Amino acid sequence: MRIWASPAVELQPIVFLSRWQVMETDEGSRYFIGRNMERGSGRASTRITKFDPKKRRGVTGSGRIYELVGDRGVDTAADYLWAVTCAQTGTSSTDVSSDYDQPAITSHRPVAPFVAHLSYEGGLGRLNAKIPATGQSFELGDLEDLAELLFARGVRQGYLSFPHLDRTGNRPEFVDLVRAVEHRLNQLERGLPRDADGDQSTEWSS
Repeated sequence: MRIWASPAVELQPIVFLSRWQVMETDEGSRYFIGRNMERGSGRASTRITKFDPKKRRGVTGSGRIYELVGDRGVDTAADYLWAVTCAQTGTSSTDVSSDYDQPAITSHRPVAPFVAHLSYEGGLGRLNAKIPATGQSFELGDLEDLAELLFARGVRQGYLSFPHLDRTGNRPEFVDLVRAVEHRLNQLERGLPRDADGDQSTEWSS
């Protein structure tokens, strides 16, 4: 399995991680590992310096932002990368992902939101959304309309998961669509209209 250096932070300021884990070394430092959704590769971060449980975002020593998407899990490539890193540095680690998972994050919100599963067939720019807790399903091309439907039914920013990510054909486009839904959910949580300027900290291009 080939290992390569990550792009400069200026070129890739934010990474969306699925199948994520948080590992703590014997020195007490913590690191993100998981699946880089945009590139479909395993990823291991530098040391976590701070974490926002409401936005599910952490900043690492390199200055890069990592956003945890969906539920925690195990990515084979990231696991291998982390094992090599530990072997090279002579450190051991413990999985502390439970400190960052959905139930823990939910406790920080006044009302526990529902999780929505998103999938994408490709070609039409349409997302399929399902809320397991209510059994409701939606398929819309207008992403703002989809976000508003989800919000009205209890889904909040950071509570989107991707159970069929492995079968997603066009991942970069899928990530763009998901970002649009997340952006609108963020606006709705802050009570902003559609045409309001969004929180610039959530608007990144890579």
